[in-house]
Amino acid sequence: MTPDEAADRFDRLLELIERDLPEYVHRRLAENAIAQISDRVIKTGRDWRGNAFKPYSTKPILTSGTTAKSKRIARSVNLSSKEARKKLQWRTIKHKGKNIHLFILEGGYKEVRRLEGLQTGHKDFIFTWRMWPGFGVKRFRKSKDSITVTLGGKNEDAQNKIDRNSEREGVNIINISDNELDSLAKMVDKEIQRYINKVGLS
Repeated sequence: MTPDEAADRFDRLLELIERDLPEYVHRRLAENAIAQISDRVIKTGRDWRGNAFKPYSTKPILTSGTTAKSKRIARSVNLSSKEARKKLQWRTIKHKGKNIHLFILEGGYKEVRRLEGLQTGHKDFIFTWRMWPGFGVKRFRKSKDSITVTLGGKNEDAQNKIDRNSEREGVNIINISDNELDSLAKMVDKEIQRYINKVGLS
């Protein structure tokens, strides 16, 4: 290969990187990052530093057993039975000028999840299943020298849930780990190597 041929191939490599790499980062790399973060949190209940999130609360809570979210609770305590209702501890609260009758669920939110058939071994931030499907690319920006991808809630509801959960945990629940960043860096290296092979510089 002559110096002129090498220079021409190098120019073609730079063109490929400028043309194709941003789309690769925006699509495949970002999708991979989203999958790795959500899988880690959902499957292991650990943050970006490898620390476990706080366990689900077992602090007793008040519930009515009549809302869409608490119907399983009502069935589990047999709320339709007069005798079963007598065994419960009831409290009356005022809400919008009305008396609302609630009973104490001793096992707290962890018990709510168990009764809903959800796992309770670690914090996965799943109940309504509205946050994780809304987690994705919020912004993508390409400048002369850099490509910036911002991950977060793609809609207001998902972002609010991410923000509230992060505030409760004291850590950004969707932060990416060092291992995940290393994995993404290897993906970029592999993609650039593919460009190098394509222009014949390997």
